[in-house]
Amino acid sequence: MSLDISPQTGVRDRVLALSQLIGSMVCLQFGSSTAKYLFPVFGPLGMVGLRTCFAAVILTCVFKSWHVLSWRTIRLALPYGLSTAGMNLCFYLSVERIPLGMAVAIEFTGPLLLAFFGSRQWSDLGWLTLTIGGLALLLKPTASGHHLDTLGVLFSVAAAIFWALYILFGKRLTGKIAPTHASALGLMCGSMVLFLPGFVPAIAIGVSQPLMLALSLLVAIFSSALPYALEMRAMHRLPARDLGVLYSLDPVCATVAGILILHETLSAPRLLGILLIATASAGTVLTPSAKKRPLTDVPEAPQ
Repeated sequence: MSLDISPQTGVRDRVLALSQLIGSMVCLQFGSSTAKYLFPVFGPLGMVGLRTCFAAVILTCVFKSWHVLSWRTIRLALPYGLSTAGMNLCFYLSVERIPLGMAVAIEFTGPLLLAFFGSRQWSDLGWLTLTIGGLALLLKPTASGHHLDTLGVLFSVAAAIFWALYILFGKRLTGKIAPTHASALGLMCGSMVLFLPGFVPAIAIGVSQPLMLALSLLVAIFSSALPYALEMRAMHRLPARDLGVLYSLDPVCATVAGILILHETLSAPRLLGILLIATASAGTVLTPSAKKRPLTDVPEAPQ
């Protein structure tokens, strides 16, 4: 990947921005891996409740978002918050059943297809074909006859749909509220939905297992607060084109995290499928088009 250096952005700043964005992706996948490790204790619903509520408190305090809190801003942020909560819950339900890298790759098709629908370039049909080919390799049974868990795949597809909605609602929200406050208010709205069914039962369990509860706080920090802070800084230094290419590495990063942290294994065809989807994402960003819908109007989806 070639990153053009503009007069406004020096080499040092770009290296720093790249480091921040890569650090953000590493944090996200570390958080997702730790969350999956905690599923036997809290379950996916409890884990997403803890992560969302803790992250809402952290970001609200860091960005002092109570200054913009009103019934009007809550109404504006509610669709964004609900899509965030739905995306994270479906993602956690999927990684409970299928490997992390595969769940991220399938989920990634949500914003990718959104970009295709917003494009008028015939060349994007090639990237769409590559995406479909990658999905076919992911969903195809292995030589040993191993099938992916159907429910896990469906949850990943649902997460992909919620991610597309997250981008659409996030773009609309950040046009009216500063992005820092938009993220905090969105998580606040999501936590309202998840508080009783997810957060309260998980806290009751965590009282008797304080170490596990502390780890869930780390998940909130590494999956939401820290990556968002890193991305916000990187976005000021890198153009959307470079950000989009780097985001396309997310499925690969998730696969590596799943292998190293969770000791998950994937067949060669499924690894190839993940690479095809990542390549299609990078190609979509790099293909010049004035009509193309950008993938980076809002921060990367917290996973």
